[in-house]
Amino acid sequence: MFYTYNQNNSGGSFDFQKDAISHYVIIEADNAAEADFRAEQVGVYFDPGYEIDCDCCGSRWNEAWSDDGTETPQVYGNDVTSGVIEKGQFGMKWMGDDPEGYVHYKDGRVQEIDYAD
Repeated sequence: MFYTYNQNNSGGSFDFQKDAISHYVIIEADNAAEADFRAEQVGVYFDPGYEIDCDCCGSRWNEAWSDDGTETPQVYGNDVTSGVIEKGQFGMKWMGDDPEGYVHYKDGRVQEIDYAD
């Protein structure tokens, strides 16, 4: 199963780490708890008490729910297995010249996902 983490721009900015985290982080895992654990290993963090994030903007990341998993890597219900997010599909590109997201497969592969040219 694949679990998608959609980064909130808490404090007015997004965090980015090459080959790790971007606007979207998609984790392949057997269940939500494993996905959360693996997400934390690549740089996602959970801050429900607002010790790091801006409490007026909300937490940057939220844990996966048990029913969040999908059979393919998806952003807003659209398959991104090809690594491409179709232009206009999800609004504007937030990450500038950096990839809009990464898929982290269980076998260790990391795939960039970005808007089509």
